Amino acid sequence: MSITKELFQTITRLIDYREADWQLLKDESATILNWSPEIVAVFYQILYDIEETRAIFQEGERPKLEKNLSDWIASMVNGPKGDEFWEHQWFIALLHIKRGTKNLYTLGMMNRVQQLFLAKCMEHYTPDKAQQVFSAFLRVSGAVAALIAQCYDVVVDSSVREGMQKVGVNTALLERIKNMQIKKC
Repeated sequence: MSITKELFQTITRLIDYREADWQLLKDESATILNWSPEIVAVFYQILYDIEETRAIFQEGERPKLEKNLSDWIASMVNGPKGDEFWEHQWFIALLHIKRGTKNLYTLGMMNRVQQLFLAKCMEHYTPDKAQQVFSAFLRVSGAVAALIAQCYDVVVDSSVREGMQKVGVNTALLERIKNMQIKKC
């Protein structure tokens, strides 16, 4: 079993993920896809307005990134997904790590997307329907966010452990160093 599949199984139990969420999002895809341009515009306006987050971008890449986010939103409403979708989310997390995107930015912006999505649900649906559609999106996007965050942890942990082992620091010493750092915080 892949690490992604293992982690996904844990995440699904934590957040009450439901496969039926995909069908609900697909049933509402025409409406949701109409929201995509606004969500994408707000998303990147925020990132480009903040100095720390703007620094992770390269000159001229915004149109490509906007298309990627638009494609991601479309993928969220195209119906049931399998293991390939979750493996792709892990790959996307690795690209974020390689770029130097902090979890603070990634999780913060996922939260912003969820806020925007909730606002749109409240504008377009009855309260009960808004809650159903938003909850489906929240569970699926929450699983994506949790998987991305865990990818960071796995990469950092394995990098530190492998690097420290190369210079002769054993696991017990590494744990002691970590606990001492925690006390300093």
